[in-house]
Amino acid sequence: MTDLKSFADLVPLEYGLCVAVTLRADSSPHATVVNAAVLPHPVTGTDTVAFVSPSATVKLANLRADPTITLTIRSGWQWTTVEGAAQLIGPDEPHPGIDAEQHRLLIREIFAQAGVAQDWETYDQAMRDKRGTLVFVIPNRVYTNHATP
Repeated sequence: MTDLKSFADLVPLEYGLCVAVTLRADSSPHATVVNAAVLPHPVTGTDTVAFVSPSATVKLANLRADPTITLTIRSGWQWTTVEGAAQLIGPDEPHPGIDAEQHRLLIREIFAQAGVAQDWETYDQAMRDKRGTLVFVIPNRVYTNHATP
């Protein structure tokens, strides 16, 4: 099952904070915290879980080698986990369907959907400086401990 409603329902409760787990070269897990949101993939329109990361991070190095990723979001005792494959789009992984302006606006949209207010001009510059990369997680499995209405 790959319905992302249970994940999306939890995003506004904790600013989209979730644990992202990638795989190191030795197959051991690497965990980190990201702000994520559910939004359509900008090219395919398929629902994804998306987050932004500076280009020079361990999680992106891991995803460049192996796109396998798991994200778990929680609020209180409710949680949802999404397993899937990550697609990276950014300065180091350009996509022919995404130009620099669309990339900038997608970064803003991810953070806005997660409920994280920003001084957008300052943030735009920070993302340019850190080579902000969009990470779209295409789900292949979603599971949760709560029912969605």
